[in-house]
Amino acid sequence: MKRPLKTIWSLPLVLLAGLQPSYGQPPNHAELAWSLKYDPKTLDPAKVDDQASETLRFLTGGVLLRMNRQTQEIQPALAASWSVSPDGRTATFHLRAGLRFSDGSALTSADVVSTLKRVLDPATAAPVAEEFLTPAQVTVEAVDPLTIRIHLPTRIVALGKIFDEIAIEPANHPSASRITAGPYTLAEYKRGESLRLQRNPYYYKRDAAGAQLPYLSTLHLDILANREQDQMRFVRGQYQLIDGLAAENFKLLSQGNAANMHDLGPSLNTEQMWFNQAASAPIPDYEKAWFQSRSFRTAVSLSIHRADMARIAYDGHATPANGFVSPANTMWHNNQLKPIHEDTNAALQMLASEGFHKTAGQLVDRTGHPVKFSILTNTGNRSREKMAQLIQQDLSSLGMTVNVVTLDFPALIERLMHTQSYEAALLGLSNVEPDPSSMMNVWLSSSPNHQWNPSEKKPATDWEAELDQQMKLQAEAPNQKARKLAVDRVQQIVYDQLPFIYLVYPNALYAVSSSLSGVEFSVLQPGVVSNIDQIRWKDSNVTDNARGKH
Repeated sequence: MKRPLKTIWSLPLVLLAGLQPSYGQPPNHAELAWSLKYDPKTLDPAKVDDQASETLRFLTGGVLLRMNRQTQEIQPALAASWSVSPDGRTATFHLRAGLRFSDGSALTSADVVSTLKRVLDPATAAPVAEEFLTPAQVTVEAVDPLTIRIHLPTRIVALGKIFDEIAIEPANHPSASRITAGPYTLAEYKRGESLRLQRNPYYYKRDAAGAQLPYLSTLHLDILANREQDQMRFVRGQYQLIDGLAAENFKLLSQGNAANMHDLGPSLNTEQMWFNQAASAPIPDYEKAWFQSRSFRTAVSLSIHRADMARIAYDGHATPANGFVSPANTMWHNNQLKPIHEDTNAALQMLASEGFHKTAGQLVDRTGHPVKFSILTNTGNRSREKMAQLIQQDLSSLGMTVNVVTLDFPALIERLMHTQSYEAALLGLSNVEPDPSSMMNVWLSSSPNHQWNPSEKKPATDWEAELDQQMKLQAEAPNQKARKLAVDRVQQIVYDQLPFIYLVYPNALYAVSSSLSGVEFSVLQPGVVSNIDQIRWKDSNVTDNARGKH
């Protein structure tokens, strides 16, 4: 049965009476402005594992190869060409001649070797290192100033896309995004307030007419968790982009100027909840026993009304989820997985088989402990707050008592990644790339991002051991068919075991000022700025390059 909207939140009215909208039209052409929802966790491009940091790395980082966000093709970037030996164990890169970092210093093979060795060093704890499968056994050498050779212990089919995630830095001098080889460099960072990026005057790319790229001299990114303010600033013309528009206000903004609004359909991103299964977590042992029970997790999943979430929390701009690969990712989605339909009776039967029962309406376990726990999510994300409230309602039908706790993002990350002081969490995962190898740092049991039980010394369960095996198999498989079989198996295991309870695939929603040209839309991160070096003002007479800014 569908629930009425009034049981959750009323949609905020962000278009205030009397406001004269300009819908992203800038008051001047000084800088392109938009917002990030939270501070980057790191300025170090080697340690990126969150969306804000990934956006910064994309805007500033020069990479050997770049994955085209529209075609998903791997294309040369700092490397003019590259090749892989027939056995798949040696990769050779040839750099473009005359490359320079943003400070004017030469970029050579020595910088590439230094960067790769740092990424592969366990002390760096670079998430991307795990995509090399056995990073400790990878060796790198500079053949000459423009040639790099990488020796791998085993074939990696998706090798090319790994280098889309590795920003080349000056040799032995990590610069925290301030000396870069990408289109922009970090000029100023005020924590909790904003980032200002300046054009890299030595960026290697030029347009077809020979003009230096990027076109825009300055990017201004505010740190702004409040989405209503984000949208208000777009309406006033203070921002020219909303990258990842909140669903609840998409319709409201469309009423003002539909031409600025873009719904690309399901994104590759997922929203999910999970329970803390870590043995070292500072929560009672009886709670750990609940969370480590597949029956408990399955009962929770069966009680959740995903269609209501898509309708209420996302105003219809989302699709009910059943796994970590979105149906938009047609190459990798396992079409054999069935949709998950709510079934409270089946959920109660499953709980009863584990000794759970109700006492005066409250579910208790076999030893009499009432089933009560808190779900953490981030402050300011209305859709997640609504989903958490819907879960709270759904689980009450099982007799569970659920508290919803919202925290600012730094405090939330501290709980999840460091103290592990939480019971359950509700967050999203931004899938930057469609290739499942990019999720090695989530599924490998040894990874610190194996969120429900991080950094396991050995797999805690047989199914986690099989996840390790299948993820490594798909990375080493000799052909696409073998990779697909392994990835399908991973999806099936996750579907059955529910370490993450997947909720919805949000649609890719954007707002873009009509004052901009050259924007290419993509469901892949970083969305509308995926071709940032090609974006310019429509009024060509006042583009930054035409004004002589360098």
